[in-house]
Amino acid sequence: MRHQELLDAVTDGVQRVEDLARALGISPSTVRRGLAELEQAGKVVRTHGGAVPAPAGGELSWTQKSLRHAPAKRRIAACAADLVQDDHVVLLDAGSTTTFIAERLAQRSGPTVVTSGLGPMTALHDAEGIELIVIGGRVRRRRGSIVGDYARGVLDRITADIAFIGADGIVPGRGVNCPSPELAAMKELQMRSARTVVVVADSSKVRAEEYAYWAVLPGHYVLLTDDGISAEDTRLLDADPACELRVVETAGGPNTPAATD
Repeated sequence: MRHQELLDAVTDGVQRVEDLARALGISPSTVRRGLAELEQAGKVVRTHGGAVPAPAGGELSWTQKSLRHAPAKRRIAACAADLVQDDHVVLLDAGSTTTFIAERLAQRSGPTVVTSGLGPMTALHDAEGIELIVIGGRVRRRRGSIVGDYARGVLDRITADIAFIGADGIVPGRGVNCPSPELAAMKELQMRSARTVVVVADSSKVRAEEYAYWAVLPGHYVLLTDDGISAEDTRLLDADPACELRVVETAGGPNTPAATD
């Protein structure tokens, strides 16, 4: 099978695995392998049961990012929410995984949540048991984030018990990869304002460095990721004295058919 034929079919609107298999006369497992390779090339975004074309021009929106590796992200979010106690003040970064954390916390009563993300804000808007504080500033709609100098005025006056930080990539000894210096600065502010920092990133983000900008990690942080992480990446993270690695069990990690379809 040529990948271009599969990509053309997805672009033309045939986006479920079963439909693609019938249209191209190939097996569903062959479709899944092809979609996985197209996703690695940045051509498609995996969804539950299929794929959609990747956006032209690069950066995915936060809603599109929520479709990528969603089962692994939800398992990470469930474990992250379990770290929150009812009297905690929680900082939630913008992002898809942090939005899944917010959905979990919406069922709770007691925590105070401070967020710079439109996703977490929306998830917690009607949560009567949560005291919700939204960091002010300029809205970056594509990223679903709030940035700018207004945020510093809020974060300089808060000491959170725990901060959950999203990542486009994380590299031991380097930091959290970000698509803009504004987002990098926001992540650093949030990390400096919390007693405990937890980076929530599925295993595809480990050692990913797509962008030119970095948020510097604090002296100690927890990395919460899934069991799709490679042995080499595990070794490197374990060798980083600043990193406390915690691996969440999934159906085999985000890059396997069982976890993405």
